[in-house]
Amino acid sequence: MPVLIGIGFRPDRELPSSQLTPDRVHALFFSVLGKNLAEELHRPSRIKPFSLWFLPFFREERNLDRVFIEVSFLKEDLFPIFLSSFMMEEGDLKLGETTLKRIKRPRIDESMVVSYRRIYEEAPEDPTIVMDFITPTTFKKGESDYPLPDPKLVFKSLIRKWSAFSDLRIDTDLREVVESRIQVSGAWIRTRKVCLSKLGKVVGFTGRVVFFVDSEERNVLKWINALARFGEFAGVGRKTTMGFGKVRLVKSVPREDFEVCGEDPEEGRVAEDIGQGGVQ
Repeated sequence: MPVLIGIGFRPDRELPSSQLTPDRVHALFFSVLGKNLAEELHRPSRIKPFSLWFLPFFREERNLDRVFIEVSFLKEDLFPIFLSSFMMEEGDLKLGETTLKRIKRPRIDESMVVSYRRIYEEAPEDPTIVMDFITPTTFKKGESDYPLPDPKLVFKSLIRKWSAFSDLRIDTDLREVVESRIQVSGAWIRTRKVCLSKLGKVVGFTGRVVFFVDSEERNVLKWINALARFGEFAGVGRKTTMGFGKVRLVKSVPREDFEVCGEDPEEGRVAEDIGQGGVQ
């Protein structure tokens, strides 16, 4: 069962959003884990059972009096362990030179606690899928970043994670569909180079992409739509454990003149909205 939770921290001084670098937030997340969970998540693995997102770093510079992070677990047994350690542990935390205190009222939205079976059962059989890529998304081709919404790379990324963690097996062969029968029918995207404090640079894209699935097979369409919905928990592409690859499934097709909403400060507000939705 995938679970997405929002957690918050209060800094002892206003914190420039540029200091929320992906590697620092990754380290902050591990600092609130209990020893056993930290060891499990640190084990070498090509596919990690969690993702992290924090939007302010990827937007215009501003000072923050609170820090909000989204944490997504793809294995349901990890969630209660994490919640217990976050709520029960005491002591201040550090982000660079800034001291942080936990806000012990996590945000849990019922719509973001859902079984794999329910994701599949509620998926429509729609050949058109619209996704907003909210934080920079990228894939690896050879030694280089590939910052484009290649349907094959997007859906292979989701299939790998679903197959690794879901208790519901994909019961139809999606290889041909993913390889050659999903096209980009519209895209309003931009690329961005993100500098990490210690890990070099990553180039990714953000924006809105419309995918068209060239198939009349109802089960194929249902599975592709289920995978797109799963992307809201799993993320897409590389470095989703460091804030990259956050996506949102859009329910309706945009107008032809629709502008990209992925970087609009009034759209895609996820972790930042926690403060207005229950974390005080």
